[in-house]
Amino acid sequence: MSEMCWDLNPNCMAKKEGAEKQPCPAFEQKKNCFEIDRKPFMKQLSEEQKVMMANWMKENCPKCVVYDRHQNEVSSMINSFA
Repeated sequence: MSEMCWDLNPNCMAKKEGAEKQPCPAFEQKKNCFEIDRKPFMKQLSEEQKVMMANWMKENCPKCVVYDRHQNEVSSMINSFA
């Protein structure tokens, strides 16, 4: 198994099919979630969507296996949107 976030996370939304599939800049760029610059992606969102995304990351990222393996990197990513 690779060390890429979508392979480490069995619940990765970018790998789901149909309506459950969610766009993921990391998956599209073939980088780990904590390695990409999310600011261009976030600029496209409304203020409400930005808050929702930041809250989602704060709630869900620490529960992910990627967080266990890359806690400092993922925490830095989350805090960049606080």
